[in-house]
Amino acid sequence: MIKFMISVIVIHLFSLSVCGENLNLLRRWVVFPFDSEEGLKTSADNAWWKCRERITDKKKYLVASRQFLVQKDVFQPRRSLRPEDVKLLAHLLDADIIVTGFSEHRQFTLNVYLAQNGQLFWTKHMNFHPSLRAADQLELISDKLTQEFMNAIPYQAFTLLDPLIGKPVYTESEKKYAAIDTGLTEDVAVGTDVQWVQIQLPENSPGDPSLSTSKIEIVGEGRIVKYKRGVGTVEILRAKSMELISERALVRIPSIADKIAQSYVATTDPNERLAPEILPTIINPVSPESTSAKKNTMIFGSILSVLGILALAF
Repeated sequence: MIKFMISVIVIHLFSLSVCGENLNLLRRWVVFPFDSEEGLKTSADNAWWKCRERITDKKKYLVASRQFLVQKDVFQPRRSLRPEDVKLLAHLLDADIIVTGFSEHRQFTLNVYLAQNGQLFWTKHMNFHPSLRAADQLELISDKLTQEFMNAIPYQAFTLLDPLIGKPVYTESEKKYAAIDTGLTEDVAVGTDVQWVQIQLPENSPGDPSLSTSKIEIVGEGRIVKYKRGVGTVEILRAKSMELISERALVRIPSIADKIAQSYVATTDPNERLAPEILPTIINPVSPESTSAKKNTMIFGSILSVLGILALAF
């Protein structure tokens, strides 16, 4: 009976911990050549180059070169991909994200796939204007969709590993700091607030883009105290756990996110969702006193849990 009760408790605790995986950093991109009908091949090629330039514009993302794709014998237009194909290509090309695009029936579609699970992460299509030549619109439309996806990415920076200290978080004058990479932007300065986040992907979303059904949990907050050439030093003010502020941890910048959201709502269907839902969470202030109190609370909670298990057992 005792073994049965303990087994039930373990299974229950395990079930509480199971949830969708968290989004990894989208650092390395692969953009396959865009597919199109005859007569639009040159426009599709120009659109492909423009897309790659847009992604690398702020020096925050890395895009596989044409030569690299040719060397790997994968340089060819692609449309829709199966999850197993995404995982295979991502492994072969060491990619975090794979992008395909194609033009068909005076409409251009951009698909974005997530390497970590092979699922469709984001997709959108746009019709060509009926009174204008498709060849004159393809590059502009693909660029617009590329910008829309990049704006929809629910984080704006990521945590760096300090090269001298060898860890992402360090202490100086009893304060904790971390470095983040924001890419080249004019929207960040000393005093800008930041949030460390975990983006929870849905467990199963066949046919439904993962981004639209994801959820954001804020696990840390801070403020930039130094900033130069896309790299900011952040004083960590609150954190759910310091272990969550790790190398490559995702960082949301509320001021940029709000600016993007306002611009998006003004020009798009208001029923369309831009970014994941933000979940409420409790974040502890970062200070010696709060850390000590947190440890005492955890110890007390552990004692109560053990007593509860013993009571059930006997």
